Formats: sequence, C-alpha cells, structure tokens
Amino acid sequence: MRHRAMGILFVLSGVFFVGGVLDPPILPTWGGSATDVMATASAHRAAWFASTWLITLSIAAGLAAVELLVRTLDTDLASVGRSLYLVGSTLGLASTTYDLSVTSTLLGAPRLPDWYLGAQHWADGLGTAYFALLAPAAMGCIAVAILRTRALPRWTGYVFLIAAVLLLGQYAAFRGALPFPQFLAFIAVGIAALVQRAPTAPSPSNEPDGGPAAAIIGRT
Repeated sequence: MRHRAMGILFVLSGVFFVGGVLDPPILPTWGGSATDVMATASAHRAAWFASTWLITLSIAAGLAAVELLVRTLDTDLASVGRSLYLVGSTLGLASTTYDLSVTSTLLGAPRLPDWYLGAQHWADGLGTAYFALLAPAAMGCIAVAILRTRALPRWTGYVFLIAAVLLLGQYAAFRGALPFPQFLAFIAVGIAALVQRAPTAPSPSNEPDGGPAAAIIGRT
C-alpha cells in the first residue's frame, strides 16, 4: 500500500509540475524579467493562477512522496536526504505562496511598487535554493540509499543521481535551474513504485516437499 501511495504521489508531482510549466500562455515567461512576467500574467490571469497552483501542488505532492520513500528505505543517509528536501520544499512553497498572496494582488496594476522587484527577486531566490541546490542534494542522498537497499529497482537510483547532477550542473553554469530533470525523475520512480510488487511470504503449499508440515508427518 505504501509503494502504491508513494508511486501515485511521485507521478502526480511530476505531472503537476510539467503541466504548470508548459501552460502555453505562461511558457514564454520562464527566465524572463519580473515586469515581463507580470505583463503576461495580467493578460492571462487564469493561466497564471493555474500554473502557480499546479507548481505548488507539485511541490507538496513531491514532499509527501519523498517522506514515504525515506520511510521505505529506512537508512541514515535517506533521512539526511529527507531533511534537505523538507527544507527545500519549505522554501519552494514560500516562493509560490508569495506569488499567490502578493503577486496576485498586483496583476493589472498600472505601475509596480518600488519594493516589489526586490521582494520578487528574494522570492525567486527561495525557489532557486530549492530547485537548484537542496532538491538535487537530497536526491543524491536518496539515490545512494536506493542503490544500497534495493528497495526499488537499481535504475531508479541512477535516475535520481543523473537528475541531481543535471540540476547542480545547471546551477553551476547559469546560477539557476529549470527543474525538469527532477520531476521527470519523479514520474519515472513513481511508475517503478506502482509496477513493483511487494514481496510476500511463501505459503506452506508452495514450500518444497510440502514444507515443515510434511516433514513432521513423515517422521511420525
């Protein structure tokens, strides 16, 4: 049951994120200036709200999925990864909460307040800390735990490692990250968790030579 819930949450996290980022009216604004983003958001309010809410739900679902995965792995290194991911998710949610509570009130304003650009830069920095630094560090720890415990197929650990390297590489090169590697990895790991069957104890009828009961009968 835990594998199924974890798989669903990982897949939902990835799908929500991809849907939020690829929202057609909002897609051209990624990486643009705050004024360009506000202009587009003001012209496409419904799309902007949908995109922001989908990314918020993606972060929340990913946090819950990581928690279930770490409980399954049950190692110290996985617990370190959980702590890093919890801090990162908190920062990411703070960033989207700022948009939903503050940026949303300025949509359509004839002129942005002087304080807004500085505050928006700070909020974007929280998202960057999550997506580009803390999330990949957490995924690296969890990947090693997966490879050690074999709680999931080995390839899922390598998928997490590759995503972590790509995210950190983006930050090193551009001081930012477009977090597709993270959420595509979530979808892959979620599918693996959904199709993996939990091991079950063999029943007496499946044991060789009839199992312990037959051995006892044979000695009487």
